[in-house]
Amino acid sequence: MTSNDRPRTVLVTGAGGGMCRGINARLSDAGYRVVCTDVSIEAAERAAEDLRRRGGSADAFVVDVSDAQSVHALGESVRSHVGEVHALVNAAGVLDRKYLKDHDDTSFERVIGINLTGPFRMVQQFAPQMIERGWGRIIDISSIAGVTGYPYPSYAASKAGLSNLARSLVIDFWGTGVTINSICPGVVDTPMVIQEVRDQVARKVPTEKIIDPEEIGGVVLFLLSDDARSINGADIMIDGGATRFFQLFDHVPA
Repeated sequence: MTSNDRPRTVLVTGAGGGMCRGINARLSDAGYRVVCTDVSIEAAERAAEDLRRRGGSADAFVVDVSDAQSVHALGESVRSHVGEVHALVNAAGVLDRKYLKDHDDTSFERVIGINLTGPFRMVQQFAPQMIERGWGRIIDISSIAGVTGYPYPSYAASKAGLSNLARSLVIDFWGTGVTINSICPGVVDTPMVIQEVRDQVARKVPTEKIIDPEEIGGVVLFLLSDDARSINGADIMIDGGATRFFQLFDHVPA
């Protein structure tokens, strides 16, 4: 399949979030139809409208990726109103700033449900049609927290699991024309990043820069391209070199 006849519909979860602004924009500007999904239909609609104002093609749907019935309903709605999804970007995620001592009976499971179980359900829902067609791309937005560890164990564990999920699903997609990879960003310029982390970038990130969300979008575009057809099961670090030697925090909880 050449770049001229490559399928052009990409579904993005968490599309109303800060990082997805850059992902959505880069996809739309490259001519992809973007299916914007979010747990908030208002957020999904705002994301889709932003792309339409840029001259792109976009749709909005609601989904709670942690809920199996919601994911199933999304699949039915998208197939009915849009048609085939050719690529999936699992970008929905949540960061719960809790140390071990702060977690209650359900808080850990909530983060795992959104950040790890959710992408698994989305792959279950949309990969079969990619396999049937003989072409597909799945891109999971993980984090360097899954590589280095992080003060908040639910987030770090979920992202480590997400990256390993992508590596493991390579076996399921053997010979199908479907590839799956994870992107592991460092400090990205989104509202999720607290000031304490921003303040440490200059001395802990070799490039001394916070990552622009459109940089993540650029790597997503590359993974959709013909040039990336042999990249499969990879963790792609976009971190300014940060994972080579540091943790984001200097302290441990009291």
